[in-house]
Amino acid sequence: MKKMGKSTVLWLSSAVLLLGMNACSKMLQDARDNITSAEDFTASETEAVGLFDVSDDMNETNLQSTMVPAGATFRWIDSVNTVKVYELDFGPLSTSAPKGKLCGDGRYRAGKVRISVTYPYNAVGAVATVTTTASDLYYCGDGTSMTQVITDISVKRTATYAFEIIVKNSELIFSDGKTASHNGVRNVTKISGQSTFGIWGDEYEVTGNGSGVNRDGDAYNWNITTPLLKRLQQGCARTFVKGVIAIENEDSRNPLEVDFDPFNNAACDRTAKAIYGNRSVNFTVR
Repeated sequence: MKKMGKSTVLWLSSAVLLLGMNACSKMLQDARDNITSAEDFTASETEAVGLFDVSDDMNETNLQSTMVPAGATFRWIDSVNTVKVYELDFGPLSTSAPKGKLCGDGRYRAGKVRISVTYPYNAVGAVATVTTTASDLYYCGDGTSMTQVITDISVKRTATYAFEIIVKNSELIFSDGKTASHNGVRNVTKISGQSTFGIWGDEYEVTGNGSGVNRDGDAYNWNITTPLLKRLQQGCARTFVKGVIAIENEDSRNPLEVDFDPFNNAACDRTAKAIYGNRSVNFTVR
């Protein structure tokens, strides 16, 4: 057998090293892309479910909301026909913090939300829709960092304490001007607090799947693999306390998981963990 020269060995070693570096770089880029998708999806999911909470509380209490602050205004658009339509106005986005009105779930809101609902709302088959357009200038956030939300959400009561939520062409516009969008179907089942007035004391589980595009323009698919748990109590209602979502960019080789309970204590801490292969990073849900 002919021996390889030193230059050949060096060339092969360099090629192997380069391939390894490229593979590592690709894996790290996949992780970064997926984590961006994870952050943007959790923000989208939080906003979609937050708007469901607002509408559910208004409709369950016959418009005597326990979540909407006193400073928000209510206006009937159509109170006569079978489908009732009304508007909630949280006021304009302020230029200084807090930039919106503080709601019962701990989130600040500004702008307008339009809600239509078939009555009686507690009848199986009842449908509510929640709509925000670009001209409504609806924002939500922590009072300092506010995200504009443009969305069309359909909520159908499929059983006494269960709903199907369809989110169509939902768009988030972040403070830096970047955008993210998502679509999907969620199934919500109330598992506690069904007999309490309003939503406080309720707990519900969410399952579902769909797709989206993150702020960098990367398309992804999402699937709730372990039901998300929402606990509606003071200090705990801003996001989920348990559950796992699988997220995969369309051009990525591996899915990423988001665990809303990284410390296994169902704490109301807004901390989630993104898991990619043997890597993980904790982040705060917007």
